[in-house]
Amino acid sequence: MPQTMPTQPFGVNQVPVSRIALGCMGLAGTWNPAEVGPENTRRAIAAFEAALDAGITFYDHADIYGGTACESVFKDCLAAVPGSRDRIFIATKVGIRAGFYDHSPDYIRESLRGSLKRLGVEYVDLYQLHRPDPLSHPAETAQVLDELVREGLVKNVGVSNYYPHQTAALQKYLEAPIVSNQIAISLLRLDPIYEGAAGGRAQSGNATCDAGDGVLDQCEEMGITPLAYSPLGGGWLSGRREAPADNAPVARTLDALRELGPAYGGATPGQLAVAWLLKHPAGIIPLVGSNNAEHIREAAGAAAISLSREDWYKLWVAARGVRVP
Repeated sequence: MPQTMPTQPFGVNQVPVSRIALGCMGLAGTWNPAEVGPENTRRAIAAFEAALDAGITFYDHADIYGGTACESVFKDCLAAVPGSRDRIFIATKVGIRAGFYDHSPDYIRESLRGSLKRLGVEYVDLYQLHRPDPLSHPAETAQVLDELVREGLVKNVGVSNYYPHQTAALQKYLEAPIVSNQIAISLLRLDPIYEGAAGGRAQSGNATCDAGDGVLDQCEEMGITPLAYSPLGGGWLSGRREAPADNAPVARTLDALRELGPAYGGATPGQLAVAWLLKHPAGIIPLVGSNNAEHIREAAGAAAISLSREDWYKLWVAARGVRVP
């Protein structure tokens, strides 16, 4: 029986979506479309069904995932569960090509047509610019995105891997609101929480303070939803493998996650790492990237965990390696 997962309003029409999304980068099980066979399709469908049963309604793609195979195999997933398209929110991305980025209007239109055909849908709920393209003026990019919205092919516009000033520059020319920014954030990548020069720590008087990119502050200011990819820090926070001896942040964070597990009904490190993101008031939606049905069900369980303020800070301190000032 499908489980009930908490939802939150998303996008222009404030559509209720699940607090946890499925990141579909690995759905096809390969980056070579020619290698996709019956077993790849079977495994993808099983993952999709497990996600639906767990209450996940948000599915995130990109035109390059699996060399286009992930979007194609998702069409098979939709066909395997009749009526599922009307129950879910489909996102995809554009802009990364072989060796360069491309936000030119013609390419954006071409890529969207390809995504719609592969997915077997008439529109996408969210269309995201995968990475900033320094050679495309935001006014030109905004114009084509607004046209796609007016044509009904795109319901919402988002960005990915954008810093605050890049988001602001695009929004200046865009009629449609930017509703999301997909970023790498986890207990092992804290930059979006802080403001200042990205990467490392900055000195302020006699105190050491964390420096970052300020993305979450902008999200809260502008009503943008953060979508968190790699919420388990590249898999290290799943707890399924031991931390490398030369990586103190991973070891410290895993120790803290394991220590807190019994207080939350035996929650796994991965569940607590996702719950840590869910606690932030910006309304982060973690993207669980897996085509393993068991792992998807486990991750979905994080939505039922409400970390205390004290425990949230315990994990934050463990990840930072220093106490709060």
